Amino acid sequence: MLIALLAVEDESERTRLERTGLPRSTYHAARRRAYEEGWVHDRYLPDPNAFGFRTARVWLLRPYADRQEELLRRLESRPGTVVLWQAPQSVFAVEVDPGAEGAATGPQVPEELTQERTVLSVALGERGFPVYFDYEGLVSHLASQPGARAYPRGLDGRPGLSPGKAPVRSPGTWQAAYRLVLLPFNAPLEGRPGHRMGPQGLPRSQRRLLDLGWVHRRVLPDPARIPPFRGRQADEMVFVHGRWKEGEKADLLLRTLTGECRVFPFLFAFNDEALLLAALGQSAPGDGGVPGSSPRRPVLPTLRQCLENIVVTRERVASVTPRVDHRYDRLLSRFGLPEESR
Repeated sequence: MLIALLAVEDESERTRLERTGLPRSTYHAARRRAYEEGWVHDRYLPDPNAFGFRTARVWLLRPYADRQEELLRRLESRPGTVVLWQAPQSVFAVEVDPGAEGAATGPQVPEELTQERTVLSVALGERGFPVYFDYEGLVSHLASQPGARAYPRGLDGRPGLSPGKAPVRSPGTWQAAYRLVLLPFNAPLEGRPGHRMGPQGLPRSQRRLLDLGWVHRRVLPDPARIPPFRGRQADEMVFVHGRWKEGEKADLLLRTLTGECRVFPFLFAFNDEALLLAALGQSAPGDGGVPGSSPRRPVLPTLRQCLENIVVTRERVASVTPRVDHRYDRLLSRFGLPEESR
């Protein structure tokens, strides 16, 4: 059931129901429970190319213990910060530059706040985010189900506006997109349950955004809340950063990780110089995954073949606290609209 929810954002509930093979009443009860228990929640993500955003930045910082809160406040105050996680040893953030020409805006983040800092800038529209908070591969693996229907999905979503074309400037379109990405945060205040935020109940203007690929829906899990499956639970979050060795390619490494290592990052971001990926794993040794599958290729030696100066950061999933939880309304509320529509 959980795999079906995470898989394909644009398929109908009837299609999902048929694919699970469950009786209708069982499917709807399980789906409702998944939302009520907080195992999953909906988010609507704007395609950055469609709205003129050209650069993103991934932060992985190790702050001084007495300065973590100041660091978090500074990152939270930057208008392009859409994801911000706090953990005991580290701070993780994703920022989409809403300023012109990818210029960073908002309060600076002084180096003296951190012991270690990794900041990876990625040009959007060039497949620098081939995996962007996509958990389907991981959940399929934990459930010993071979293959995944949609993994990996990147930040750009489905093909919408091609890079290089003029971004959307219609005030009505911007306002419709703003209301749509804000829906998962407003609906609970209006008494609308989480499992009723899908496309079926949206007005035509917002459904059109999904049809065009300018906004796409994601069902995201809360890893700390998902119950174990046959004793298997992803209770550890792992971040890996490294610099590319000469001639190595990101797409080949990702295929090797998912195909031979059976590691399915939920985030995979890179530029010409470096890579930063994030994945979930088990802190205790687990089984081999899909019955009858071949032995797994070791992960760290695989990374060493492609990367150098590798840094691995581990945090317990239960200790990670979202401070900013996929708040793309922050982008659409202030930037990109023509002056007369603000």
